[in-house]
Amino acid sequence: MSKAVERTKILGDGAKGNTIEQFRKLNNPFGESSEITVSFYRDIPRRFRGAIVVAAQNATPVHADWWQCILAAARHYRYEVFVIPLRYKNPTSVWTGSQRNAEHWAEAVKPYLWNKRHVLNDNLTLFADVPTQPTDTTPLSGLDAMSGPQSAIYGHVKLNSTNIPVASGRMPKLMTTTGACTEENYTLTKRGIIAEFHHSLSALLVEFEGPRFHVRQLHYSKTHNSATDGLKGNTFHPNGTVSSAPRALALGCGDIHVDFIDPQVWKATEKVLERLQPEAVILPDLLDSYAINHHSRNDLLVQKAKHDSGRNNMLAESMRAIGWTRGKAKRFDQTEWVVQASNHNDMLRRWVLDKLKHGFTDDVHNMEFGLETALYMARNSVMRENGVHYPDPLHYWFQQQKGLESNIRLLHLDEQYAKGDVALHLHGDLGANGAKGSAKTFAHMGDKSVTFHRHIDYIYEGNYGAGTKTYRRLEYNHGLSSWTNADVLVQWDGKRQIVRYIDGHCHN
Repeated sequence: MSKAVERTKILGDGAKGNTIEQFRKLNNPFGESSEITVSFYRDIPRRFRGAIVVAAQNATPVHADWWQCILAAARHYRYEVFVIPLRYKNPTSVWTGSQRNAEHWAEAVKPYLWNKRHVLNDNLTLFADVPTQPTDTTPLSGLDAMSGPQSAIYGHVKLNSTNIPVASGRMPKLMTTTGACTEENYTLTKRGIIAEFHHSLSALLVEFEGPRFHVRQLHYSKTHNSATDGLKGNTFHPNGTVSSAPRALALGCGDIHVDFIDPQVWKATEKVLERLQPEAVILPDLLDSYAINHHSRNDLLVQKAKHDSGRNNMLAESMRAIGWTRGKAKRFDQTEWVVQASNHNDMLRRWVLDKLKHGFTDDVHNMEFGLETALYMARNSVMRENGVHYPDPLHYWFQQQKGLESNIRLLHLDEQYAKGDVALHLHGDLGANGAKGSAKTFAHMGDKSVTFHRHIDYIYEGNYGAGTKTYRRLEYNHGLSSWTNADVLVQWDGKRQIVRYIDGHCHN
């Protein structure tokens, strides 16, 4: 049997003399291609101020009010609108035209449809040509390397973002999906119902600043029938009007580590605080605990440099962190400054317990500070119905300060704290049942949350991650890294927005 005859026998008659596309059509049980065959693009300026990027599902109407909010934002900012078309075959669609024309999209979005790969600037590409399935639970899976060193935007109805580790000196590499402007329209199956639950009426606001880019989320609020760009304080309404957004609920800062704050990043953060005046600012990992960090205990060169620079003094480090917090609380006196219970703060407690057990023979310069802290902890250890409790030692040193500002709040471990139904007390290091924390763990608990521990901004279902306020490279952070300088803003409507700082800038 010849190879040609053998191939025909295996593939069937549809393979004879046909292209791959023809073969697919002939052998597809639905009698149609699984590819989008129409190209959507238009002439756009070579350079433009910014963009709003969103996805639209085929044969499905737009969410009318949300779509009008998108157009209002585009007019206000003078941004280009890119609508990435997605295909999904839904035999149970409530819209009868769904199966008659699988390549039909709502009339409203047709002028904005775009399914071409497009380089937005030197570091960001729009991968509108990559078809994703609306029911994908992990739409970014497998796409990590596709964009090379550039960041990438992919169209999908679920909002999902992550950062890919890069070499030192490189701009952070972001991968993100868009959210949708169309209504929920899925099969009555487990997979379809899950997709409907995660369907996000969201879009991306993208700004350009030379080689830099800034991406943040724009969410539609069904409760308030509006969409707010929290960073710029604008609320967009379906009637096309734009109003000043009410006061933001909270800014969840990236991990602080006071002694290692990147001054450019904090300067940009203060500009955000001056403009938004949020009700609360969350401070995770206020301390670095560098003076007593056990990871470098046996590195004599690190210990010598600490000694020579005075950076081995834990009392001085604690006072710097407390003084920094008090200074911010005085300056922004209408904002609550919330010191979160977190793992680097907790190094102080663990160090005290270790020194009580093994003594101060290798740390005599911190002995007096350690003994006073230990005495406070011992005197305040109590037996309760569920076991022994003792206080956070950092709280003691805050409370020793005369005239401590009333707008400083010190959270105890497991103390609940939320704004707009978003849990803000979870640092992210502690997961479920003694395991380490993970995005999946916090997403699956059901409550909306912001966590901080990983130094990486991300969106995974109901869990948002903040980055760090430090330099992106520290003493122990070598090799590839995905650290980012980023906060999470909780807006007045309870929606969250990631505020990223690129080279000390957070928008153009």
